[in-house]
Amino acid sequence: MNLPLTTKQITFLSDIPSSINVDKTSGWRCHHLNSISVYDIQSWLKLIGDDKIYLIIPFLGTSESLAKPRLRLSNPFLVTNKSNPVLIINFIEEQWNSSGFNLDTTVNFYIEFKRVFLSLK
Repeated sequence: MNLPLTTKQITFLSDIPSSINVDKTSGWRCHHLNSISVYDIQSWLKLIGDDKIYLIIPFLGTSESLAKPRLRLSNPFLVTNKSNPVLIINFIEEQWNSSGFNLDTTVNFYIEFKRVFLSLK
């Protein structure tokens, strides 16, 4: 299924029409990014295979462990290797800036992700 996911606007899971089944049974994984930059997002997107779709949740935390506390920056959204990294970075920065949070400690940026499968119902 070839959908333009997160190319011109962020494609939230809730944006997927009900006529499309979203299989989310795979497990969550975590990826640490060195910085919130277009380069880092673009490099990560390039690792996604041509036929793969991922559901991601960007967050800030002090540990890569999914069991540790973290600050989720948005609802889950869908990406492919053709998603727009500039759009993603602008969205994440907008979410952070509108949060009103100020952190005095060092935090890291992570993407929590899982592979999803889309099919017509």
